Amino acid sequence: MFDMTLNYCLAFPSVTKEEKWDEDLRFFVGEKLFCMICKNPPHQVSLKCRLEDFHRLISQPGIVPAPYLARYHWVQIKQLDTLPIPELQSLLQNAYDLVVNTLPPEEQEHILKERVK
Repeated sequence: MFDMTLNYCLAFPSVTKEEKWDEDLRFFVGEKLFCMICKNPPHQVSLKCRLEDFHRLISQPGIVPAPYLARYHWVQIKQLDTLPIPELQSLLQNAYDLVVNTLPPEEQEHILKERVK
């Protein structure tokens, strides 16, 4: 499931992956972070979400406010199998879209052109 999630994130247009000194893979669109996945089991996933989703998600077992990022409406899913795959993919898509919508119009236009290819 780790590889599927990794590939799903990388399939979005204009996404870059960064590996820092810690255990996380960070995924960016433009220069903005939208998701982090821990390389080591149980492969925690942290992602940006809408305010209305934030409260709903953290009320579920295995999902908590993301350390250091909760004030920006980020959640941490304690392990990849906490949610069904379609729901996880939907949350990843929403995180990506939220960040794309904050980018300057020129960058958004470039990403839109990449989606059409």
